[in-house]
Amino acid sequence: MKKGTPKYVQLADWIKLKIRQDGLEKGDKFYTEHALAERFSVSRQTVRQAINVLINEGVLESRQGSGTYIASPMRSRRNASNTIGVIVTYFDEYIFPSIINGIESVISEKGYTMLVACTRNDNEKEAAALRNMIDSNVDGLIVEPTKSALPNGNIEIYREIADKEIPIIFANSFYPNIKFPYVSLDDVQAGYQATKCLVEHGHSKIALMLKSDDMQGHLRYQGAMEAAYSLGVQISKENTLWFTTEDIKYLETDEGRIMRYIGDCTAVFCYNDQTAATLLKVLEKNGRKVPEDISVISIDDASQATTCNPKLTTIAHPKKLMGNVIARSLFRVIDGENYEATYKFSPEIVIRDSVKRL
Repeated sequence: MKKGTPKYVQLADWIKLKIRQDGLEKGDKFYTEHALAERFSVSRQTVRQAINVLINEGVLESRQGSGTYIASPMRSRRNASNTIGVIVTYFDEYIFPSIINGIESVISEKGYTMLVACTRNDNEKEAAALRNMIDSNVDGLIVEPTKSALPNGNIEIYREIADKEIPIIFANSFYPNIKFPYVSLDDVQAGYQATKCLVEHGHSKIALMLKSDDMQGHLRYQGAMEAAYSLGVQISKENTLWFTTEDIKYLETDEGRIMRYIGDCTAVFCYNDQTAATLLKVLEKNGRKVPEDISVISIDDASQATTCNPKLTTIAHPKKLMGNVIARSLFRVIDGENYEATYKFSPEIVIRDSVKRL
């Protein structure tokens, strides 16, 4: 058995692989504890730990006085490649390396290899990446959606993936019209908590800077508006600046537009730390100090949050942990487990220096 991974975990993985390879069906009897202990030269306690894990996952069931039986058959995989396809919008900047590291650590632990593609948030690049993953016979797919708030031009490829029964999980977001499981931050709650934080610090004139072509921006807007309504504050459309992926590189030079949308607001909720870091530069150039003149809150707790001045109050993104959860969820889907793979992380605020109490 491999070093570093607990023996019972390795044994549980072997049992699932054996069920799949042998095509065992629900109700079929499995090896006894004694047989497994002898086969792998492990203690009966290790075998019981592995079996208990699989009982909790609904893969096995124990019948007193009779033995261990198959409770849920594993998905049959023909011509398995032992490769997981990972498609992300970016992989060399911001929070994305941490997410990919979290995914890779689980994939390598399982003895699989990772095939990575980057779309740079472009639909045509996503189509090419999906086609390459299908042609490469990957055993499963992790996909970060491209411009998820816009009509999806690759829906026919996703239908093909569904028809081929390739397990897939969306990362960070989802397409509203494509019903695959996803793992993400709870973006509605993130927007709610960020806005609530500003209101609780005495701010009633709040501006928003949100991304329009990704679902995260829309969901964070929903959360912000729900918080404003419940706390008796009104956020005007005149103070809501929407921007696209293509706009990001021009934000700093578009300072006139940004300052018009902010107007006389005392606080700004930004789509992410990257946006907030740019906003700090624009505010400084226009003679408005943070947090003395205006407060800023954002989302992700990326490196910019602690390197900019002042340090940002922000909603933490789980990053590497999210990558872990996505990959482990995908392997459960690959193994044919009957469980709800969609998961949303609850937001947590990291208080620093960019929000002032009025």
